[in-house]
Amino acid sequence: MKYISEMYGIPYIYRRVATLGELKYYLEQFSKKEYMNNYSILYFSFHGNTNAIQLEGEKEDLQLDTLMEIGDNVFENRLVHFSSCRTLLGSPIRAEVFKENSKAKILSGYTRSVDSSLSAIHDLAYFGEYLIRTKTSAVFNNLQKNFGGLQDTLGFKYYK
Repeated sequence: MKYISEMYGIPYIYRRVATLGELKYYLEQFSKKEYMNNYSILYFSFHGNTNAIQLEGEKEDLQLDTLMEIGDNVFENRLVHFSSCRTLLGSPIRAEVFKENSKAKILSGYTRSVDSSLSAIHDLAYFGEYLIRTKTSAVFNNLQKNFGGLQDTLGFKYYK
């Protein structure tokens, strides 16, 4: 994230989150007006499972439905990206419901078990495209053109 911040001149905030309580706290902070106006990307980098993320300090996976409920309006008009294994695996309808009900601008993530180095490379390219393109279609067209093989390997999916 530091690279993206320096390359594109945007602010970023990095937080390690291990528990549901910590996640709720930070989601609440990021839903405040000053954050909503200045941070257009919510980047979730956790271990994952089908339609879920795994918080280190919790025994149970956190389902995307539950995340949407506790996040309230924090996802609204933002790119929401899950850089985690298999989080967008499963029914596309569930992902579409999350995107629509959360009012996210874009929902994206991976459907396969991912190598963290490969996903980091893809995430850097993805965010770079997102930050320099004015049209969402151009973001995904350029990603496919330049990183299509990597997207296939990772099982990259997006909903816009």
